[in-house]
Amino acid sequence: MAHYDLIVIGGGMCGIQAAKQGAALHAKVALIEKDDVLGGT
Repeated sequence: MAHYDLIVIGGGMCGIQAAKQGAALHAKVALIEKDDVLGGT
């Protein structure tokens, strides 16, 4: 089982920013998105 410090659900603009901020703070981040692309609609 993998261990993550932060799990972000949704790869829209806010989800991407949350994942980037977590990574900038040296957290191990998982970003979960249902579609094939990031960025929302």
